[in-house]
Order: sequence, then C-alpha cells, then structure tokens
Amino acid sequence: MNRTTLLNFLKISTFFIFSGRAYQHLFWDAPYRSVFWDQQLLEPIINFVFNTSWQSYVTNLNTDHAIQFLTKSIGGLYTVCAIISLTITETSKKWQLAILKLGAVSIVVLAMLITKNKFYHLIMFFEHAIQFGVPIALVYYLKTRNIHQLIFKLKIFIALAFTCHGMYAIGVFYPLPGNFVTMTLNILPITETSAKNLLFIAGIIDFIIAIGLFIPKVAKTMLLYACFWGFITAFARIISGLSYDVSLSIMHQYIYLVLYRIPHGLIPLLVYLYLVNRNNQKSKAIKNLVSI
Repeated sequence: MNRTTLLNFLKISTFFIFSGRAYQHLFWDAPYRSVFWDQQLLEPIINFVFNTSWQSYVTNLNTDHAIQFLTKSIGGLYTVCAIISLTITETSKKWQLAILKLGAVSIVVLAMLITKNKFYHLIMFFEHAIQFGVPIALVYYLKTRNIHQLIFKLKIFIALAFTCHGMYAIGVFYPLPGNFVTMTLNILPITETSAKNLLFIAGIIDFIIAIGLFIPKVAKTMLLYACFWGFITAFARIISGLSYDVSLSIMHQYIYLVLYRIPHGLIPLLVYLYLVNRNNQKSKAIKNLVSI
C-alpha cells in the first residue's frame, strides 16, 4: 500500500465520521443537554453568576434555543470538517489543518458527553475509539508522515472499540444494551434468548479480535473479521430500522448512525491491506536476495 492509498483511506473514513455527526447535529439532536440541564453541575453557576433561579433557567425557551443553536453550529463545523477531510493534502494550508484539529477535539468531547449521558460508563467512551481516533490519526499522519506509528495507533483504536463492544455484548460487567437485542431480533428470525446467546458469543470473539490484532501470525485473519463485523454492525442500524417500514423517513432517521460507523469496517481493512502489502514487499526482497 502506497502513501496515497493510505491517506485516501484515512480521508474517506474521516469524511464518513464527520458527515454522519454533521447529519445528526443538523437534523436530529446531540447530548449537550446532559451538561446544560445538569442541575447539580450548573445550578451554582446559574444562581450566583447569572443571578437566576434554576427553575427560570430550565423553563426559559431562550435556553433551549441556545442549546439548539449550539448543536446546529457544531453540525456546521462537522460539515466543514467533512469537506476538508476529503480535500486536504500533505501540502494543504495550516488553517485547514487547524479546523480539522478543532473538529477532532469536538468529536472527543462528544464522546465524553455520550459517556456522561450513559451513566459515566467508561467503556462507552472507548467504544467510540475509532470514531474519535480516526480524525486524530489523519491529523497525526499529515504532520508526521510516520506510517508505522500510524498503523500501531489504528490497531489500538480498533482493539479498544472491539473490547468495549464485547464488554457490552457479554452483559457481565455492564448491562446488555436493549438496542443490541432489538436490532438482532429485527434482523434475524430468532428468539430473545437466542439473540442474547448470539451476542454473548460475538462479545467473546470481540475480545479475541482485540488480542489477535497484535499477534503477527493471526493479525490479518483478525483484521478481516473486524472489517466484516464493522460493516455488519454499521449497516445493521438501518437494516433494523427498515424492518419497521421501507421509506425515506426511516432512511432519514437511521442513515447518520450508519455513516459514522462505516470506518469501523474501513479502518481494519486499511490495516489489513497495509500488512498484506508489507508481507509482499518482504517476500520480494527475500526472492531478490536468493536470486543474487
């Protein structure tokens, strides 16, 4: 895999993440109210700094309008980042990289807010490792051109995402999310018990994948499965939704969930292709030495 192909993979993956989140922010919602309506966190500030009661603050329509404006504004930022991620090159201007950095930081903050909204489950944050990690990886590569470190970092992001997904799927350390079971039931003609058993097995495999990524002899096999599972779980969102109704409204409701998860399949594929190419180069080098 040459540098151009690698960079294009990163750019396309980053584009899907930012475009999916932009769609969410512009047409739906994001968890900013988990902070701005957190009474324990903000009431002292509202009372003493702004000299306003908490009740007045939360019932004021201007508060909600401000949160909506913030959400749409961040959606605008993500839209710009999506465009930049496709057009940026190794010789692009500094302001483009600066905007991309701002978008990357914002995605990290968003993952933190989602974690807060899910009762501070730490694995919820790291389950988003690919989503917030890929924009960071793109910025890192554009600045350093260090392929080996980039691939190692991408492996870590993949391992974190699969480990955390597995912890939810086995339902031991954290409760099995209801939407996992619902999606499985909507897609497959099985019982609820069978769906839970299937998710448990998938969770165990997630752990195996996370470890196998760093074992050279099995890494490529692990990455192929990770690629397959990443695409399947991404498109499962919309397939599950279409089980209720096949319409544009359903597509509108679920498409952003698919977009920002597509890199869950693209990034393992990128690392797999890199390893295949590296092994081919080593084989050619050995053959050349033998022929000499």
